[in-house]
Amino acid sequence: MLGCFPDVFSYNSLIDGYCKLGDVNSACLFVNRIRFEEFVPDIVTFNTLYDGLSKLGAFREMFAYMGLMWKCCMPNVVTYSIFIDTFCKMGNPDTGFRVLGDMKNDRIVPNLVSYTSLIDGFCKGGNLDFAFGLYKEMCESSLLPNVVTYTVVIDGCCKQGMLQKAESLLAKMMKHGVEPNSVAYTSFIDGYFRKGNIDTAVNLFTRIRDQGIRLDVAAYGAVVSGLCSKGRLDIALKILEDMLRSGLAPDKLMLTSLMDANLKVGNIEAALKVHNELLSLGFETDVVALSALLNGFSKHGATEEGRRYFCKEKANAIMYTILIDGLCKEGNFEQVKKVVGEMAEAGFSPDKYVYTSWIAGLCRQGNLFEAFKVHNKMVGECIEMDLFTYTSLIYGLAKKGLMIEAKQVFDDMLKSGVAPDAIVYGIMVKGHLEAGNATAVSDLQDEMRMRGFL
Repeated sequence: MLGCFPDVFSYNSLIDGYCKLGDVNSACLFVNRIRFEEFVPDIVTFNTLYDGLSKLGAFREMFAYMGLMWKCCMPNVVTYSIFIDTFCKMGNPDTGFRVLGDMKNDRIVPNLVSYTSLIDGFCKGGNLDFAFGLYKEMCESSLLPNVVTYTVVIDGCCKQGMLQKAESLLAKMMKHGVEPNSVAYTSFIDGYFRKGNIDTAVNLFTRIRDQGIRLDVAAYGAVVSGLCSKGRLDIALKILEDMLRSGLAPDKLMLTSLMDANLKVGNIEAALKVHNELLSLGFETDVVALSALLNGFSKHGATEEGRRYFCKEKANAIMYTILIDGLCKEGNFEQVKKVVGEMAEAGFSPDKYVYTSWIAGLCRQGNLFEAFKVHNKMVGECIEMDLFTYTSLIYGLAKKGLMIEAKQVFDDMLKSGVAPDAIVYGIMVKGHLEAGNATAVSDLQDEMRMRGFL
């Protein structure tokens, strides 16, 4: 029977294959088998394993094999670059930078991948000054930035609102013959929307599409989500149609944005249709989508119907807050008490938004006794009141004609350092007018002039 025995190269291929399949256990098992077969794992073995584990987010397993590597071989530029990239993915670029220092101390020259990973890490962490310092160091080392390097720096600038700097980098990139890709343009589109430059974002998208540059789902998603966030659902739907004609399918984020936009304009039927499409494409409804549905129903007075989409297993503090706010607006305070209790049991502490919604709802209903009970509970838990909390209490008291008590709460608000706005002054003025207290009205109007409200 003819055959051959596997060697270390065969095992390296198997390790790579198992990592690509996401089978961490089998990949690690074959590293161990190499040793049992009396082979010595080489640096390719470890780099293949580290790269695969890093991409899978199996960081603990990566670090577990560092000791074995040092016994078998010395790390090379690929090894160091993988670990730099890994620390940056973990949100720890400072440690990645220390690895770069170790690399230099071991007389291993960093390559483009080493620098690009670090630049990306610091850009994502918002430290653009340090990122540009590394970019300069890289260029001085005679390493020319490629499309990935330019793109991560452009993305960092766009996310920080530094669009002129990003545009300057784009011009430099094209001058040096590096063609921007869909990812780079997506960063610009997202950046323009963040700045509120809707027309600039849409015009850029249209221009690059008409130039024949192939756009991916992320690029279309940036436009659709941006338009939805700015209330331009009509244009967003046209962009979606264009994307579908190009053969691309919408992703989860895009569908959630469309669903949320429909809910905000009160188009519940269209929102539910998008939700059904999301499910039909095999996406699981996450807490963001469920919160959007619940919030949409609540804002249009259909909290009970929206509760169908409240999932205790997935709910976070925001979702509980949305539900409580909707119940408060509908005056269903028995349910409010119950849900606040469930929220605490789930490990989420009610914050000032929960308490303020509760107080505001009770004050609208005229139930001041319960409103102040909730207020006392809020104070007892050392939760600071904001302008809306004070305004709600003042409104409730003024509505009942209790202007002495309303003035006391107003004074407490000033003492706590919360500045009044025109709305709370309006409530106080109206209350004193109805009580026939012309002196109090005159004093309040003088204050309003001093603060620029009159």
